[in-house]
Amino acid sequence: MFNNTLTQFNSFMKNFNQLIFILLFAYCLSGYSQSANLNRETFKVSYVKLPTTPILDDAKRTYSSNSRAIRISGFTKVATNGTIDFNLDFHGTSVGDVEIKKETKEEKDKDGNVTSTKYYYYAVTTFSSKATLTISNLNSGENMSYPYTEKSGYTGSKYSTYSKASKAYNTNRYTIRDSYRAEHRKSIEGKIYSKVNYVYGYVPYESLTSNIFWILATKKHPEYEKHQQAYEALKTIFNEMVYDQPIEPLLKKVKPNVDYFNDVVARYDKDDRKSKKLRYASFYNIAMIYLKLDQPLKAKEYANKLIENDYDKGDGKRIINTADNLINLFETNKTNTRHFEVITEDVSNEPVVTEVLVEAEEDTSEKSIAFLITAQNDTLQTTVTVNELAKMSVVANLIGEGNERKMFEAQNTKKLVVANGDVYEAVDFQSTLANDAATAPKFSKLLVEGEKINLYVHQGTEFLLQPKESTNATSTMSKNFVFGFNKELSSFSETCPALKTRVAAGEFKNTEEGLIKFAQELNSCE
Repeated sequence: MFNNTLTQFNSFMKNFNQLIFILLFAYCLSGYSQSANLNRETFKVSYVKLPTTPILDDAKRTYSSNSRAIRISGFTKVATNGTIDFNLDFHGTSVGDVEIKKETKEEKDKDGNVTSTKYYYYAVTTFSSKATLTISNLNSGENMSYPYTEKSGYTGSKYSTYSKASKAYNTNRYTIRDSYRAEHRKSIEGKIYSKVNYVYGYVPYESLTSNIFWILATKKHPEYEKHQQAYEALKTIFNEMVYDQPIEPLLKKVKPNVDYFNDVVARYDKDDRKSKKLRYASFYNIAMIYLKLDQPLKAKEYANKLIENDYDKGDGKRIINTADNLINLFETNKTNTRHFEVITEDVSNEPVVTEVLVEAEEDTSEKSIAFLITAQNDTLQTTVTVNELAKMSVVANLIGEGNERKMFEAQNTKKLVVANGDVYEAVDFQSTLANDAATAPKFSKLLVEGEKINLYVHQGTEFLLQPKESTNATSTMSKNFVFGFNKELSSFSETCPALKTRVAAGEFKNTEEGLIKFAQELNSCE
């Protein structure tokens, strides 16, 4: 009996041990197979933008210019005979044909009968400015000339008679022209400043949000805490980066984090997608560390590993392209670093302005970080200029890594989210501004989003109304809207009788302020 009991006990213990082993194995397997969601985490960099056509002899880094707006970072401005001499010839501003246009506005009763007709008149014309920049480079012996043009449309205020509209324009035509001339000249000078510094200048640069690491976001993953610690450590290290200070101390500080990411690669060596994703983050992060610390060859080494990992080959190719561009810049500038002192002087008896380009989330004066969401729901980080935001329509010209410019079509895009919070969506409509024959998707800025209606603006002047149940939007610059605004606007407020009555009473205007007010009122109507 004792032997039988012992046998049963041994059998029980054997089964129990097997159960414990299975549970432990399942637990380990569960931990290993945890999802590996990644978040974009930004970090700061600071360095000197190297020129594409440098003056290698520091003693020859002088320039002269007939315009105070033209300055080269890292050069000395002299009164005359600089190594590079700029001559900006502003040819002035011309006025196009002036036309007094007529607008008809009808008032109707509740039965749709016209009760009164009013006419409004306003002046329309264009202003065009031209300039020529001549560059003489004594170092290379080159003489180059570049034309610049700016053009703007003008629409005057509305008046009750033709003569009042004509008189108002003629009385103020010189003031209006001077205003556009000043605006155009400033724009041209800004383009020239960017161009000459890209070609010749050593521009101190700081970026706060355009650089990212891929960091684990899944809290249950075994590597989550260490990933977060590595990111916090790297963010602190990169915050110490200053454009005029050597980076060797930073290279030493980042080594433990590089070692950690390499260790992750060694431990997660399986061929499943989650392991590949974790290795992708490691390879990407190490490549970015080396790329931003002026080690392009090492960055390429890890970018190639990223490609071999076969999770996202595109990122590896982009990093290699950026690294190759940096290698070429190093060779052209006979240097191996973007971190050194930049001295900008002025001995021409004119005031000097020292500029550091800062690309931050809240600063969109020149460029801004933006995220483009494709029709396939892929998210691409890009850079967009303010000018492009104002003019983009069926396509958007965006800047990727390595300053690579690429066109994105609205028909293949869902939205473009700018760092300052502005959202541009691909809206399908027939544009009066573009004189469309049919509807087509175009990038348009979202002004109001609601449960009943969205309001957009296309190229800053054309407003669009899109009911939530509709796939198309309607331009308020269309003929029906211009000549029957209240009637057309009423058709959008059928679900809100009280608002429809206010529309019929002429409370809302075909302006940004008036349309925003209408859209907000409709969305809040119960």
